[in-house]
Amino acid sequence: MAAGDHAGHNHGDLMGGVEFKNIPVPQSIAPHKKQVIEVFGYTCPHCYNLEPSLHKWLETKADDVHFERMPVVFNHPNWIFMARVFYTAKELGVLDKSHNAFFDALHRDKKELFTPEKIAQFFTQFGVKEEDFLNMFKGFKVDQLVRRAAKLTRDYGIEGVPSIVVNGKYLTDVPMAGSRDKMWQIVDDLSNK
Repeated sequence: MAAGDHAGHNHGDLMGGVEFKNIPVPQSIAPHKKQVIEVFGYTCPHCYNLEPSLHKWLETKADDVHFERMPVVFNHPNWIFMARVFYTAKELGVLDKSHNAFFDALHRDKKELFTPEKIAQFFTQFGVKEEDFLNMFKGFKVDQLVRRAAKLTRDYGIEGVPSIVVNGKYLTDVPMAGSRDKMWQIVDDLSNK
């Protein structure tokens, strides 16, 4: 689609401070030239509701845009706990299978998955032994990853989720963009800035 084809949206004049913000502590994104990070929380309904539009965007995004997810870590035990779940799944190599299933379990199925033991049980369906889950969940590696996410949550200036960080420099979200579809257009524009 050529620039300016979107109704009322001209790709060269994004409104900084309105449609996106500059990040307080810009992060280097080498080796990726373009990077999009979704900062989310498993217990956040807005994050859950963003998933369909995120999947749609992933199908259309440019090949040179590297996408990853990062759990938000505000200074509260619940956020820290859910970030540990994410990094445990990632380190155990089951995140691709577990991410949406865990989201669905919490939001759609209203499952009470709020202890490491319950979650370890839930993860057995992805071929993970409960003991392996718990060891990783409580381990040093996951600690480090959660700490790093906490630092990035602050450095990115995240105040709410879901938030999208582009190229380590820009932050946008649905309220700033006005709609989910518009937000992904803005993400595409920012990734080319």
